[in-house]
Amino acid sequence: QEKIFLKFKQNKKKTIWIHCASLGEYEEIKAFIPEFKKINSTINITFFSLSGYLNFKDHHLINETSCLPLDNKVNMERYIQLMNPMMVIVAKNDIWPNMITYLNETGIPLYLIGFKLNTKKANNWFIKKYYESILSKFNFIFCEDNNSSNFLTKKNILNHTVIGNSRINQIIIDSKVKFENNLMHKFIANKKTIVYGSIEYGDYNKIINTINNSENLIHIIIPHEINNKTIRNLKNIIPHKITMYSQLKTSELNKSNILIVDVFGILKHIYKFSDIAYIGGGFNRGTHNTLEAAVHGNFMIFGPRHTNFSETIVFIEKNIATVIKNNLEFEKTINTFFNKNQSKKEILQITSSYFKENMVNLKLIINHIISLK
Repeated sequence: QEKIFLKFKQNKKKTIWIHCASLGEYEEIKAFIPEFKKINSTINITFFSLSGYLNFKDHHLINETSCLPLDNKVNMERYIQLMNPMMVIVAKNDIWPNMITYLNETGIPLYLIGFKLNTKKANNWFIKKYYESILSKFNFIFCEDNNSSNFLTKKNILNHTVIGNSRINQIIIDSKVKFENNLMHKFIANKKTIVYGSIEYGDYNKIINTINNSENLIHIIIPHEINNKTIRNLKNIIPHKITMYSQLKTSELNKSNILIVDVFGILKHIYKFSDIAYIGGGFNRGTHNTLEAAVHGNFMIFGPRHTNFSETIVFIEKNIATVIKNNLEFEKTINTFFNKNQSKKEILQITSSYFKENMVNLKLIINHIISLK
């Protein structure tokens, strides 16, 4: 804890402080940063998770990054005085009582952007009371969906509106970033390709037979946690020759059809190389982000726990995504897709319309914040 205070410099100038749980929440707020800079050029970001802090790459966009200290009264008073914020933006749901209470008591404007109610948690009477007491301290809450808005209205917290999912804006921006990798193009060599994105242990037995038995396909695997343990576990269940992304070189190109990505932060670009995206997490706490796969025209496959993202329902209804329960359904879905010969172009027509319709009006939100100051 003391290391956080030693590393973090006192802000002599007022700053806009953005707080995120981890990198996923940061991606929801990232598109706002150029707009926030019009209010104040000094922007600092804090993360609750150490991995979010350590893997943050956008240092050129902001002034300082830090982990958030433990949420007790003494820590928060000391930290907020060092931070010296003119306003505080909390992304999504990472709300800490001592932090929020002190900011509220000192009259520092406080905004929650992308609030999304966790229905299961909200059914717990204690968490419901916690939400009610802490959320009432925000100057304004920008909700991701109607469910969250309805909850606030029932609790008589009226200073809110629905904005949609701001991550869509950032995903559109990222999809236009040039990510050219000639070795990847050569590795794939125009073969049918599946990306297994953000896969977890619960996904392994659904996909491993297909990976081991489909030599005619290119398999690109990106674990949710990229570390020595997960890489070792994957190597143990794949008896074939594997190429590691970090060691990709010309001499390795024709020796394997299986690539494991052991580099952090490039999954959103890797989807441009694939026809099908199997998105992990659907057999654990919930499917990971499908939007990054959708923006590149992938047909999407995931497990039954997918309703944490509303877009999965839309993609299923539009027949560009499907839910599988086991390895046999996974294999059948892949064969059906390739036999049907549905093109990326056809899928892109559907997803492009979805992205256009659901983009968030960032300027409107910033103007609203300015008017509340």
